[in-house]
Amino acid sequence: MDEMIALRCKFCGAPLEEKDVRSDTPYVTCPSCGTTQQRMDAKAYLDQLMGQVKSWISSAIPSGFNISGAENIDPIARHSIFTRDVKGKIELELMEYKFSNISLLGNCLLAVPFSTCSNFRPVHTSAKAFEFNAKVKSVAALAVDQESQDLIDEAATLSQSYAMMINNIALLSEDKEGRYTLMANNFTESAKALKGKKGNDLIVTRFEALADICNGMEKLLSGNTADSSALITKGKTSLIGIKDKIFTDPQYGIMYQSVGQEISICDIVMNIIQIVNTTSSNDPLAMLNVIKKVFDIKMEYPQKWGYLLGNRDRYNEIFENIAAALNAKNGGLIPITTGSGDVLMPFWEVDLRYSFVTGSLWAKKGVEVKEDLLICADFVTDPGCLSNPASAFTDIFKIRPAKSILAGIKGNERSISSGEGIGRIQDSVANNGAGTRRIVLPLSTKAEAEKLCVEYLAQRTESDSKFKLSKPDVQKVIYIPCTIENDRIRLPDTFGKLVPDRITRTEADKLLIM
Repeated sequence: MDEMIALRCKFCGAPLEEKDVRSDTPYVTCPSCGTTQQRMDAKAYLDQLMGQVKSWISSAIPSGFNISGAENIDPIARHSIFTRDVKGKIELELMEYKFSNISLLGNCLLAVPFSTCSNFRPVHTSAKAFEFNAKVKSVAALAVDQESQDLIDEAATLSQSYAMMINNIALLSEDKEGRYTLMANNFTESAKALKGKKGNDLIVTRFEALADICNGMEKLLSGNTADSSALITKGKTSLIGIKDKIFTDPQYGIMYQSVGQEISICDIVMNIIQIVNTTSSNDPLAMLNVIKKVFDIKMEYPQKWGYLLGNRDRYNEIFENIAAALNAKNGGLIPITTGSGDVLMPFWEVDLRYSFVTGSLWAKKGVEVKEDLLICADFVTDPGCLSNPASAFTDIFKIRPAKSILAGIKGNERSISSGEGIGRIQDSVANNGAGTRRIVLPLSTKAEAEKLCVEYLAQRTESDSKFKLSKPDVQKVIYIPCTIENDRIRLPDTFGKLVPDRITRTEADKLLIM
């Protein structure tokens, strides 16, 4: 077999590029998995692969038959050998690869820049799939009728495409340099292999779209937002165009949800591009570095938080809030309370209404109370806040107003909570620029803040059953000026005893401050 065609990557089994094979360099890089290896290792793997193929051929065809001279043998004899000895082996293994390939296609085949994804583990290795591809091609000369040739063609193209997608799944799990170029190459080559084959139109369109999107992401990482936007928009438009067709396709309907996820990822990346364009006129890479820091934050969360914190769409809202915050350093406006601190700390502003029963006998009555609460807007990065929600709040129920026993009997109580100066803080909010002040970036969404409120109030009602709660109203992120002393955040004295535990236990250098 011609070395120009057959030289293979020792790590994934993919054919190496002709230019690398022709080169005199002792090292070659695989265009499919991106691994660099010594040429002698690639040749050694080729010898190993050819040995496996020859062994498979020997077990599949009659003893004494020379496959290399098959074209000179009577077509009827070749057809007989293929039908009797080879066809069944190919069909059996092909069925296994078909099933596994469909399972793979049911998964999202993209990841947002700076992030990884390892939710799916293919049944096979790419090397195993490429090995099957080589086996099938090795007996192509025995396929003399159209049905046999179609089987060889289907097995060869499917195994090639499947192997390259296995490599892409591996690339999704590691945020290494150049991975989107490798992924785009695999999508392009897979689309070429499948193009024109019956029943593959939807997959071809999907792969071509994903190749455009991956090339767009690589452009983004280099700071070229204009070309990135054009490529990602083109790819997203193609995915939208086939989504409904996929839903009604009996074979590839499994791709419907995954294509929807890929479209969602395009929306996230387009949002990133918009943020980069609006917050960094001269240095887009500086803004990309901020976004990378957001993705680099490793969050630990209980299973009950997984449906929110594991959802990629949350980053759309987060990056919108981050963009607004950073724009406030360049003439934009954000809601800031009064104060002289040089660091702006983000909080979710919450209005809470509750009622409680006071008095006894004929004096018994219900009292309605309105309170203001604040939630640290980066609480999702603190596992302690997720396990003990009160630690992220200005916990108004931990301080009870001073009252006499007689007030409780007569029904003169007005509140069983104490907001101290939180209401005054919220009343002082006004839209202003950040100026030279640094900003702690908000890293949670409104839905996450609402869930934390529910958890917090459930926690409080367990310990005090005398009051009833209405749904809390999470409004917006506000910024409160504070200072940093001895690597700790110091909030204004107005907070009194309601400084959240999240603030007191957090080292300032662990916060994402810009």
